[in-house]
Amino acid sequence: MALVLAVATVLASVPASAADRPAASYVTGRGDLTDDWRDERLLDPHTHPRSDLVGLWQSVLWADGYLPRASVNCRYDARTYEATRVWQSNHGLVADGFTGAQTFGFASGRLVSRPPWTVYVGERYALPLRRTGAGVYEAYDEGRFVPLRTDATTLHVCRDAH
Repeated sequence: MALVLAVATVLASVPASAADRPAASYVTGRGDLTDDWRDERLLDPHTHPRSDLVGLWQSVLWADGYLPRASVNCRYDARTYEATRVWQSNHGLVADGFTGAQTFGFASGRLVSRPPWTVYVGERYALPLRRTGAGVYEAYDEGRFVPLRTDATTLHVCRDAH
């Protein structure tokens, strides 16, 4: 009973504006790496045009040789859409240009653990990431690790994209 009252007291002291804000959404994974990204939100130019998650997907396309590094801008633009269609076709998936469970699932099959890193082993380049103990994926950005957001753009490359 004392615990319930203590929790209620703490919650009552949280300002309404903070309590009403939605929690941040992050790229996450647990257990086996090879199914980590299967449950990420659908990416397409219309419903999810910009986020760190888009930047992660573009980095996968870069690591596999489908996008130049300069095209990683965290925007699901026409170039990303077309590169995704070609990537999907070349990997035996439905080539619809959208990045959903099947596409993310196939890509996460190429994640390996190389402590302290979680690495996407691309066809041309390795993409080092870090999965925290809480399962949040982080990327090295501007001298520090930052969590990858599914609902915002926080990476330096995202902020500088025009």
